[in-house]
Amino acid sequence: MILNSIIIDNIRSYEHEEVEFPRGISLFEGDIGSGKSTVLMAIEFALFGLGSQKPESLLAKKAESGFVILDFSVDGEKYEIKRTLIRKNVGVSQDPKNSWIKITGEKELLSPSELKQKVLQILRFNEPADPKAESRIFRYAIFTPQEAMKEVLSDPRKRLETIRKAFGIEDYSIAESNAREVLSEIRTQVAVLQSKSNNISELESQISESHKLILQINKDIAKKSNQLKILESQEDEKNVLVKELHSKINKKTKLETKKESLKEKIEDLKSQIEKIEQEFADLEMELREKNEKLEELLTIARPETDKSVDELTSEIKEFQEINNEIIKLESEKNSVSQDIAKLKESLRDKINSDKKAIENALEELQDEKEDLEKFAEEIKEKLDQAKSQRIEKETLKSSLEREIAEFSALGNACPTCKQEITEEHQHSLVDEKKEEVDTLTLELQSITNSFFDLNSKIKEIQAKITSYEKEISEIQRIIPGIEEFKAKSARESQLGLEIEECKQKTKWDGFDGKNPVDYLTELKDNLIRFNNAMEQIKQIIDAKQKVEKLIENHQGKAEYAALQITQIESELDKIDSELESFGGIEKEASLKEQELEALRKEITKMSSTIAACQENLKNESKKIKQDESKISESKELEKKYRKFAQFQEWLESFFIPTISQIEKQVLLSILQNFNETYTKWYSILVEDPTKESRIDENFTPIVNQDGFEQEIGFLSGGEKTSIALAYRLTLNSLMRKETESMKSNLLILDEPTDGFSKNQLGKIRELLDELKSEQIVLVSHEKELETYVDNIFQISKHNGISRIFRAN
Repeated sequence: MILNSIIIDNIRSYEHEEVEFPRGISLFEGDIGSGKSTVLMAIEFALFGLGSQKPESLLAKKAESGFVILDFSVDGEKYEIKRTLIRKNVGVSQDPKNSWIKITGEKELLSPSELKQKVLQILRFNEPADPKAESRIFRYAIFTPQEAMKEVLSDPRKRLETIRKAFGIEDYSIAESNAREVLSEIRTQVAVLQSKSNNISELESQISESHKLILQINKDIAKKSNQLKILESQEDEKNVLVKELHSKINKKTKLETKKESLKEKIEDLKSQIEKIEQEFADLEMELREKNEKLEELLTIARPETDKSVDELTSEIKEFQEINNEIIKLESEKNSVSQDIAKLKESLRDKINSDKKAIENALEELQDEKEDLEKFAEEIKEKLDQAKSQRIEKETLKSSLEREIAEFSALGNACPTCKQEITEEHQHSLVDEKKEEVDTLTLELQSITNSFFDLNSKIKEIQAKITSYEKEISEIQRIIPGIEEFKAKSARESQLGLEIEECKQKTKWDGFDGKNPVDYLTELKDNLIRFNNAMEQIKQIIDAKQKVEKLIENHQGKAEYAALQITQIESELDKIDSELESFGGIEKEASLKEQELEALRKEITKMSSTIAACQENLKNESKKIKQDESKISESKELEKKYRKFAQFQEWLESFFIPTISQIEKQVLLSILQNFNETYTKWYSILVEDPTKESRIDENFTPIVNQDGFEQEIGFLSGGEKTSIALAYRLTLNSLMRKETESMKSNLLILDEPTDGFSKNQLGKIRELLDELKSEQIVLVSHEKELETYVDNIFQISKHNGISRIFRAN
């Protein structure tokens, strides 16, 4: 098999990478954790599926799906295979809808397990297509992780398991293990069968005893059955006599019950008569009350109006609305009057002033105020000019005074050119400067006087402006008050007219000088009382008729009840006469029942004894059948025991020793080639004449130094790696000879030089040449290997994402 290319998408730390595998030796190098081993895991996943690996460890953590597409060749035929992982609610699994293989360009959709079976057929790997198992041939002939091989070397049990799996001879071990399990089960069965088949003579003795007991039980049952028949005959005679006595007692009881019932009925009828008489009295009382009420209601006269209650209610509502409107208007008028009084108090003598004249005066004041403000601004400008001139003149005066002082200090020297001048010329220059100073002093005095005058004027103007502002504010306050006073006065007059108009509506003749609402309300109440009286009169007349009927009905009931009492008393006399004829029948019946009960107890006891005998008879018969069945079963178990004992002897003495011996012979036949190949690889990797290594009969590497054996655990890291690599290459070499499709010479080595010294690294080229494989894939973090390979791929990881770049 030869690898052509691989596409990795969302697998572990890879987002999307495409790699083409060239022929020769290819090195995939990178730091630890950069993603080198993921490439090898992706190759194995594409070919054989998950195996024992969990899908969650392959799919990128944040990805919903990921896939691997591997292109490879077998015997010149090209194949392309794709496997996809998908994340669901329950976890990660392979997607059967997106798994396929291309053969000569034709795509064939297959389930994950069918895909593995197809790959094993293409590679001609003679092994089961278990989807949960790794490919044995691939793991030992092409790719074995270095750490996995170190584990194998440190664990003797795992090492032998690996050898058995690698060479396909684990069937011997499985057969022996299964045979021992079967043997253990057979031993248990033999012990059980032997214990169950030793009781035949004991069971036969028990059957004989049971037959004797059955004969005795049958005799007892016959005797007791005769006694039972006699007792049952006596019971029948007693039973007839007791039934006759009970019949008479029942008749007596019925008569007594009937007597009591008739007495109760008489009492009920008497109670009914008393109740009827009471109700009769109540009805007569009710009738008198209704007559009195009727006479009282007939005195109520109809009010003098032809209007209905609803019409009167409507009129009352109209007058009430007018009254409410008057109250509302008067309330508003009072409020307006209070506001007018407040305004009069506030405005006082200005209340009757002409609004137009006040507004004109306000306008004139505002104009004068604006003129004064403009004049004030002009004066402020002049003040600013005076300040500027004063500062300018003071500065010039100070400059001249300094010059004069400098002239005096220089003596006869010219202050400009510093040359000597005459004394007269010097005095002339000084006097000229002093005159200028005097002139400036006078000008400054004039500016100062002007400044004070202007400042005084501006204060006067500001006082006038403040006065105007107060007067303007007062006028502005008065104008809205005058307007409000006039508006409220007008509203007060209007409200007075509206109130008078409403009062005129309530002045209507026909109310006898009363308030219309009170008069109409009284009239309405009298009309309602009259209507109610008429309705009550009608109800009372109806009720009177009903009461008269009830009185007539109650009289009939009372007469009928009295007649019934007379009839029942006659019937009671007859019952008393009949009861005297029964005498002390209860005592006689009780005595006969006691005799019958004693007889029944004796019958029950006898029946129980017979039933117990019959049950014993049944149990003994059942026991005989059970013992006979057990004898039959024991004889069958004895046959099985002999048969299982033969199986036990065959497994212990022949089968298991034979299987073990065959496996030893097969392992010995492999051992010779294994030891020779291992020694060859070890000698290439370790050039130390004092050390040599071989494989013992348990396939354990033994290291000798100067004739003494060394524990592998005490060797250096590089030496351990050398032994593990030599062991792995031995497995690879021998597996190639066993597997037909391995002629294509693909070999994958994962970290083969971990812990190697520089000297040992130098041996890698010789080892790679010796392998003579058409395609070798190395995965390592050792940069020294770059000089020994044909192709270099560098793997790096940034921000958790792995990338692959070809370096040459």
